[in-house]
Amino acid sequence: MSSVSSEIATNTDGPRQKRWKLNRANGSHKNLGGPARVILITFGIFFLSQILLAPLIVGLIHTILNPNTTLDIEKNIPQQALFILVAEASAAWLAITAVRHRGLSLAAIGLGRRPQVTDLWRAAVGFGVFYFFLIIAGLFINAFWPTLTDQQQDIGFNNITNETQNILAFISLVLIPPVGEEILVRGYLYSGLRMVWRFWPALLVTSLLFGAAHLEFGSSSALVWGAAVDTFILSIVLVFLRERSGALYAGMLVHMLNNLIAFGVHFK
Repeated sequence: MSSVSSEIATNTDGPRQKRWKLNRANGSHKNLGGPARVILITFGIFFLSQILLAPLIVGLIHTILNPNTTLDIEKNIPQQALFILVAEASAAWLAITAVRHRGLSLAAIGLGRRPQVTDLWRAAVGFGVFYFFLIIAGLFINAFWPTLTDQQQDIGFNNITNETQNILAFISLVLIPPVGEEILVRGYLYSGLRMVWRFWPALLVTSLLFGAAHLEFGSSSALVWGAAVDTFILSIVLVFLRERSGALYAGMLVHMLNNLIAFGVHFK
């Protein structure tokens, strides 16, 4: 499959489909590399931002501002908030840097235009579709695998004591992750795969990897399969929004709304 025909210039068959637009330098045909490269770089960015940069920067700032106190990201609310901010910001920055390194504009990952009013109604429809399929999946799981929903996901911020800390938790869990994760996953990862693959393979691999990334250990040290299933379904809807709108903004809004509901349930 040539890079000209497979590079996101599909979806021209019907009036409801959108053609993805990439800025090309001097008319050359560019992409983000082969699927293996895109996936490896995505994992590299994830681990670099979460495991190296965020702990390093949080620790450095803590040493400068509070040299006589103990660093405890798991229990300290401001440190947790700073960790999430640094991790998501560095993931977005690294993804954007990788795109520019390949000679592509930000349009290649869905950041080529400003948010539009149409993004709002697309997000509203997408959110409704997501929760419809989430309910269907929940009924199916409860019927055939009821223990799957018993384990609670540990999202941190477990010792909030005042309103300021609650606001920090809200910003850190509801507003920041959807921006960083959409730029990295539906932006860099999906766009890179979509440039060389057809829609469905790119959607499935992106969503499986996104769901697997949320298959973490919960509050009782058991894998939270429910969170992986939820995020897999969420990713499918977000990829559809990315494909149809040509941008990330509607997906970011749906992601934020989902996190808002999860935040309200967790901190009720």
